[in-house]
Amino acid sequence: MKNITLVILALFCSSILVAGISPKEKQALVDLYNSTNGNEWTNSWDLSQTPENWMGVTIFRDKVFAVSLKDNNLTGTIPASISNLTGLKILNLQKNNLQGAIPASLGTIKGLKTINLALNKLEGNIPDEILAMGSLEYLDLFFNNLSGELQSDVAGLKNLKRLSLANNDFRGKLPVAITSLEKLTDLQLSSNNFTGKLPNGLAALPQLKKLNLFDNNFTGEFPTKLNTLNLDELTYNNNNFTETATLLAAGE
Repeated sequence: MKNITLVILALFCSSILVAGISPKEKQALVDLYNSTNGNEWTNSWDLSQTPENWMGVTIFRDKVFAVSLKDNNLTGTIPASISNLTGLKILNLQKNNLQGAIPASLGTIKGLKTINLALNKLEGNIPDEILAMGSLEYLDLFFNNLSGELQSDVAGLKNLKRLSLANNDFRGKLPVAITSLEKLTDLQLSSNNFTGKLPNGLAALPQLKKLNLFDNNFTGEFPTKLNTLNLDELTYNNNNFTETATLLAAGE
């Protein structure tokens, strides 16, 4: 009986050791590879190997925890099937040549904390599904070709610490809902086409440390209370404020 127990235990441990991500998750990674011309990546994947051997893929407890393919010559589009990476916490595809829209399906990944798609050629607006991601802490979309208005649904990003939308073509008024993001420490909106007055509550964000608004079309009186906050960065030149304010920026 003792020998049988040992054999069963050995088989059980062996099954744990060989366990890996599900076929559905593996296919989602393969879809990403195929949709972004993986054979042309700077550091490509050997699809004959198991996913834990693929550069930029982190697996934890048989789930894909992170996909980090920064500056790796990805071209093409992000496939909708990326949402099948249900345990994903970090997606970093910064500084590539990705085109097309941000897939709305990304917003269905519960627990996703970081989306970094900066320095690409993405188009369209931010999907409403992403603006409803209460788990998200970092949303970096700077230097793309994104457009449209920032919707009031942004209030759904209740745990967001950084929102970086600089150097796109966003337009319209900044929604008052952005002042409800009490964990926000870093707000980057420079070099867009935002208009209208700044929401009054912007100066009351309790943890704000960096605020960059320069090179937009904001109007009205600048909330001078921002000048009195202990910010690490504050820039708001090249707008249409009715009062000239003193530029405060780190290092200037």
